[in-house]
Amino acid sequence: MPDKKNLRSPENPAKQDWNSAESNKLLMERIRDLQHQEYSLQASITKSTGANYRKLMEEKNRVIEELKNKLDRERMDGEYYKQAYEALKAENEDKKNGISNENTYALFPNNQSKSQQAKTVEKAIKQLKREAFRNFASVAVPFLLFVYVFLLAFTLGLRHFFKSC
Repeated sequence: MPDKKNLRSPENPAKQDWNSAESNKLLMERIRDLQHQEYSLQASITKSTGANYRKLMEEKNRVIEELKNKLDRERMDGEYYKQAYEALKAENEDKKNGISNENTYALFPNNQSKSQQAKTVEKAIKQLKREAFRNFASVAVPFLLFVYVFLLAFTLGLRHFFKSC
């Protein structure tokens, strides 16, 4: 096991000349010794614990993966709240300019009480129904007008046809 005595050379380092090749050689030997010690330690742990060691390693890897996923989710949540904050800021500027939007709480649904969440959902549903009706009306009204004009023209055409016969 390396300790202070193993890591220090027996002579006074201040009195020694520095030799790059020798220093690199000593460092490489120490690295090999430490790697060998690490390998033998892992081998002894594996022999003594066997399957338990593998299970522990798998559990450790699974926990690390879960933590990474959690961190990614928190980053995504942070981006979501940043975007919501920017939208809220823009809405506040619109309110200053006379434009208002009542759906501010919908940007931060987790910050609401249950009753407020229910009200927000009801408002959102009403707003979606209004938008759906507007979209339907914007398509249906021109279509119905077209059908009415077509039928009117067809009827007038038939009258004209029968009058001429």
